[in-house]
Amino acid sequence: MEDVTRLVSSGDCLKIWDSTSMTVLEQFNPHSATHPVAQVCWSSSNQYLVSASSIGDKLVVSSLKSSPVPVMELGEGKKQTRVSLNSTSQFLVSGGLDNTVNIWDLKTKRLHRSLKDHKEEVTCVSFNGGDSYIASGSTSGEIILHSITTNLSSKPFGHGPNVPIHDLRYSLVKRSLLGTVSDSGSVALWDANTQKELHLFEGAHKAPCSGLAFSPANDLLFITVGLDKKIVCYDTSSKMVFRNKQVESPLTAIDFTPDGAGLVVGSTQGRIYLYDLRNLSAPVKITTAHKTSVTCIRFQNSTSKLKVQLSVLFVQNHSRFHMSDGCFDLNLAAVESGAEGRGAPLTSVQMDFVRNMIHEALEDFRDTCHRDIINLQVEMVRQFYIQLNEIHGLIEKYSVNDSLIEEIERLREENKRLRANY
Repeated sequence: MEDVTRLVSSGDCLKIWDSTSMTVLEQFNPHSATHPVAQVCWSSSNQYLVSASSIGDKLVVSSLKSSPVPVMELGEGKKQTRVSLNSTSQFLVSGGLDNTVNIWDLKTKRLHRSLKDHKEEVTCVSFNGGDSYIASGSTSGEIILHSITTNLSSKPFGHGPNVPIHDLRYSLVKRSLLGTVSDSGSVALWDANTQKELHLFEGAHKAPCSGLAFSPANDLLFITVGLDKKIVCYDTSSKMVFRNKQVESPLTAIDFTPDGAGLVVGSTQGRIYLYDLRNLSAPVKITTAHKTSVTCIRFQNSTSKLKVQLSVLFVQNHSRFHMSDGCFDLNLAAVESGAEGRGAPLTSVQMDFVRNMIHEALEDFRDTCHRDIINLQVEMVRQFYIQLNEIHGLIEKYSVNDSLIEEIERLREENKRLRANY
């Protein structure tokens, strides 16, 4: 099982596939059998799945260590239909029919925080790469970013009023890049740090756009699918559509293969199509997967083994990070030499991946710190003026004023007059 790259799809049930042969490894449904499973995501270790149904009956964590078995249920009756895990899989964010976004602590099995910024149904949720922000979209067309650090939410932004957001995802390579798709068929790229629109691909689809995915290997590539039966490929650098493909049925879900060389899409007819990006003219494989529409497709996480390998190498060889002018310089030579005798050395591609990952992480960390400091300063100023206004009100209410002094003097004179006469 360790050598198999698995794919999970949802619809009338959950199915786990061998992505190479597209044979079913497991099939189960931890939710009500009368309603489709709306969304599913892998844990960081690939040993658990978290799922939600279209009616929001409950959130279920299922263990895959042997046969699939539910090990935790959360949010029963809270109508949560969308799920996303953070990078450590300790925190789960969910959203749904009750207009709320909930953050769950899976370690304590309790609701950590509930956000009520949306006015209508929440249709998509996602952690950013650094786990410092949560992005959510709704049927009202609003996209909101919430800071985990400061507990502050951004002003709503989006494709326009009453244009429902169907999906949103952060880029896996450029971590400040956020992509969104809408009911109008438009596709947008945003700078998540400033919430500024970088580009709007208006009319990219002639029907509602149902999903998008960023390439895990190329920061210039992302792809969307829609109910107009189209697969559309974009270049984030030139901000142009460079390829599109018409297929036989409306498309509902999408994900890249872990190596970035392939693509899987799901349709309203319950089929899964596997494409080689070098040739989109025809799918490599077509599989009938579900009796209902394919609501979600996700490959298992592919970076866990590399992270473990790198962590072991760093500890064993005392690899050092040098900070110079705000940048990390990774001692790759030490890592490569330390790999000898304990396994194959890292390839140049892996070296570049690690270097880029570190630089991106540092850039994201610096941006997050700067943004959080500004948010804290703004909040401190706001609290200061709130308290200042309260103090002024109390002073005005209880302080001695001219009219009160005049009234006291009048009473004194009246008291003297009464004493003199009586």
